[in-house]
Amino acid sequence: MQHMNCIVLFNKDRDRVLFCKRTGDPYAGKLNFVGGKVEEGETSEDAASRELEEETGIGRREVSLYHFMDMTYYHRGFVLELYVGRLDQDRDLREEKNPLVWLPLTEDFTDKDRFAGEQNIAHIINVALTCPIPGRTMIEEGRHLGIDYCRKGWLAAALDFGGLSFAYFDTFEELMAAYPDRDACLVYMAIGLPESPLDKRPDNKTRLLLGKRGSAVAPIPCRQAVYAEGKEAQAAANRKVLDMAFSRQTEVLVPRIREVDTFLETHPSYKNFLCESQPDLCFSRISGLPIETKKDALYGVRDRAGILAPYFPTLTPQRASELAKANSCRADDVMDAAVLALTACMQAHGYFETVPAQPDVDSRGLRMQVVIPRPPVQKSRQ
Repeated sequence: MQHMNCIVLFNKDRDRVLFCKRTGDPYAGKLNFVGGKVEEGETSEDAASRELEEETGIGRREVSLYHFMDMTYYHRGFVLELYVGRLDQDRDLREEKNPLVWLPLTEDFTDKDRFAGEQNIAHIINVALTCPIPGRTMIEEGRHLGIDYCRKGWLAAALDFGGLSFAYFDTFEELMAAYPDRDACLVYMAIGLPESPLDKRPDNKTRLLLGKRGSAVAPIPCRQAVYAEGKEAQAAANRKVLDMAFSRQTEVLVPRIREVDTFLETHPSYKNFLCESQPDLCFSRISGLPIETKKDALYGVRDRAGILAPYFPTLTPQRASELAKANSCRADDVMDAAVLALTACMQAHGYFETVPAQPDVDSRGLRMQVVIPRPPVQKSRQ
């Protein structure tokens, strides 16, 4: 079935509601709510926000929408999704093609000569008035970025005023160029590299915090090894500087570590603004319980989707699989990038801490730390 939407938008005082005067069919010449079609590949929530901005100029910065009701028209083959919102402050509107008008709630919305529909607008408004219209939440303020490495490239999760979108990039440089002017950026990759045994990264402390999932934290090589040419030279440099073996887990990461380290060296404005994070530790902090399931297993993706559900309710395991297919990655990459975007939002709003609390700084001035959410009130398993 085709999905359509209508947005019931109240003014700041909630005594007027916004209508457009239809210039084309259906309902030409009559008053109706603003709205339109849900496009293929678009979430219902994104479609409602997009239609509102296209028809009125009101974006996500200014209003939160609540999906309060659906009407299914089986004989016409479509579902009408209904959203409600209230402006934080009154503002001028930008008309697209349909003239816009604010009407007081004292209007006779059952007047079929003036209003579209089958006299159901009055019912829709009455139901909308009973709904808990949401206020602005933390994730609807600002523009944040979470970045995960995947098999062939990088996956970005952009959280823009509550809207979450994903995009794949072959190189880190291309990704960062695509998202300027962020409020916070987190990446699942080592930032700050040791050049002697005295340089202390946060890896051991991160492993301890993760518990059973501690093995997910790879041994990070020294900078000399990262820039050495060839696997044998890299392994030799790491043994010489850190007296550490060069694991297969580390070997795979070296090109990605070098890519991020080079970016930070050539873009000094990003130093200590682009920060390292660890997705499983973020999931654990947000849920208040240890994350013990393997992220690349179906039940692991399901667990992580459940943790993110209060923030991103449409990011279901099925949706993550669809996004993974579209972005040349895996479903767990989608979840990791999403939780880093959420954590970046928390960082921008001050709800974060670092591991360790007082990090060392490497020879290039990069803090060797992992940014994670503040711990919530401790939960207990039932």
